[in-house]
Amino acid sequence: MLKSGLVALCVTFTAGLVSLTAAPQAHAAGLFAKTQVIVDEEIAISNRGSQMRGFKLSRKATLQVSVKGTKNTDKGFDVYLMTTDNYEKFKAGKEFKHFPAFQGLKITGATNTEDIPTGDYVLVIHNKYNLLKGMIVQVKATINP
Repeated sequence: MLKSGLVALCVTFTAGLVSLTAAPQAHAAGLFAKTQVIVDEEIAISNRGSQMRGFKLSRKATLQVSVKGTKNTDKGFDVYLMTTDNYEKFKAGKEFKHFPAFQGLKITGATNTEDIPTGDYVLVIHNKYNLLKGMIVQVKATINP
């Protein structure tokens, strides 16, 4: 009886250790979802011009956008995140809506992070203030599901 009780105790203890060591690995895999890079490049923008990078989200995600001027950005530039239909309004010079968390007006660099819903989006960098020269801006945008 003592032998069978000891065997049962060892089996229970071993099973407990296995479940303790396996559970954190499975849980950690769900916590650290893979970050997806949307854009990571230096973007050249002509004087009075703008550049855009579009992307689509099939589900709500956390977006992080970092911009940093690298050449001729001392007067600043504007950054907007908007839906594709609002980008058409922006291009036409009409009133448009954007996500305020990702707006940067007359900036030389910034980093913003915010949750955004499913949809088609456009990240716009606008050289509104440097009327004589083009500029270069380093842009990195990532999403975490």
